[in-house]
Amino acid sequence: MPNYKLYYFQARGLAEMSRLLFAQAEVDYEDVRFSGEEWPELKPKMLFGNVPVLFVDGEQIAHSRAIVRYLAREFKLDGGNSLNAAKFDMWIEAIMEAIYKLQTPLSDLSDTKKAELTAAAFNDHIHPKFTKFEEAVDTQGGTYLFGNAISAADIAAFALFEMLNSRYPDKKILDRHPTLAKVVAAVQDEPKIAKWLKERPKTEY
Repeated sequence: MPNYKLYYFQARGLAEMSRLLFAQAEVDYEDVRFSGEEWPELKPKMLFGNVPVLFVDGEQIAHSRAIVRYLAREFKLDGGNSLNAAKFDMWIEAIMEAIYKLQTPLSDLSDTKKAELTAAAFNDHIHPKFTKFEEAVDTQGGTYLFGNAISAADIAAFALFEMLNSRYPDKKILDRHPTLAKVVAAVQDEPKIAKWLKERPKTEY
C-alpha cells in the first residue's frame, strides 16, 4: 500500500471527498491540516500553489477532482466499469460546475445583490444539477447512483451537499430533493463513513 499524505486547511471543504473515500476503503493516510497562518510557508511546496494535494509515496497529485478520481480507481469505488467511471466523472464535474457559480466575488456588492446572485446560482445551476442526479439514481432503481453498491459518485455528492448545506442551511436543499436526501442518509449510515463522521475533527466548513 502506498504512503498517503493529504494536505488541506483545517476544514472539510474540497478535501472531505477524499477523506470520506479513505474512510470507506479503510485505508490509512496522514491527514495533514494546517492553519491560514501556516499556509504561506507551505504554499511554495505545493505543485500548483493550492490545496488539496495528495502525496503518494512523495509524488504530488493536485486538485480535488483529480485526487478523488485517483482514489476511486485505487479503492475500486469508481462504479465497476469504464462507463460508470465516466459517469462518475460527469457527475462530479456537473455538480462542481454548479457550486463554482457561488464563487463570484461578492465582497464589494450590496447585501441585496449578494442574495440575488446566490439565489440565481441555486435556482439556475445547483438545484437543476441535483435534480438530474436524482433522476439518474431513480432510473437505476437502487439506493445509489449505480444500484445498491456505494461508489465514489455517491460519496462525492454527499460531501458536496454537506459543504453547501454548512454554508447555506437556509436553502433547505433536501426539502427540494427527496432522492438526494435518501442518498445522503444512506451514505451517512454506511458503517465506516458513520465512524469517520463521528470521529473527524469538528470544523465549521
